[in-house]
Amino acid sequence: MTDDTAEITGRDRPLEGQVCLIVGAGEGIGRACAQAFAEAGAVVALVARDEGRLSTLADEVGASSGGRAIPIVADLGQPEADQTIVERVLAQTGRIDSVIAVATRAGRGALVDVDLAQLREAFEVNVIGTLGVSRCAARAMRSAGRGGSIVHVSTLGTHSLPEKQAPYTATKAAMVSASRTMAKELGPAGIRVNVVTPGYVNGPPLETLFASIAEREGIEAADASRRMAATAALRRHVDPVDIAQAALFLAGPGANNITGVELRVDAGQLIQG
Repeated sequence: MTDDTAEITGRDRPLEGQVCLIVGAGEGIGRACAQAFAEAGAVVALVARDEGRLSTLADEVGASSGGRAIPIVADLGQPEADQTIVERVLAQTGRIDSVIAVATRAGRGALVDVDLAQLREAFEVNVIGTLGVSRCAARAMRSAGRGGSIVHVSTLGTHSLPEKQAPYTATKAAMVSASRTMAKELGPAGIRVNVVTPGYVNGPPLETLFASIAEREGIEAADASRRMAATAALRRHVDPVDIAQAALFLAGPGANNITGVELRVDAGQLIQG
């Protein structure tokens, strides 16, 4: 291999030899992250609750990227799941270089009216579970002395505060604040912690939203989609792959001096108001 060829390969697969833990990899953003990180050369450890879907994804990722995908069936909302997940990754790979935390419990309702059990469930996954798996991985990164990257996925709702989504937005806001704290604490160990905040992401949840708007207002779902897209500066929604590419950038060498930031990928939704 010539020096030029090696340089090109390094650019194409910047995470070659690294191990990325993706929590919430079953579908949507997590699925796109699995593909993107595998294509960048990383061994991907994929965590989700659905064993069948996870096994299929691991096979697809391995076949398309030529890399290694490790399926781990786990529920981040369960006690000690965070430590178990990290221990399994370390047992199979010996290292963790990056964590992408996508797993989410949404929850609906006004904060003053929502059932407390639903609020606790959202906190267990969006805050306790997310921070738990990240800190367990961070301890391994710190012990290894190679630095690392942690990327948490938030929601634009922490800024726009949509109605009847209080369990979701409140817990994600807590996670964002804790991420900044982790960035400050882990900086001396060379571990970077950042947040990616998506706008309206194409996929089944967004389609369900459009369908409900259409039914309520007596319009077509496509019209509801176009109307919502028109509220973004770029006049479109974002795709899961857009979020995956942002996470890949933050985990890669191009973001070596970026930590403690929230990167919005929203097609200009928030600046439009």
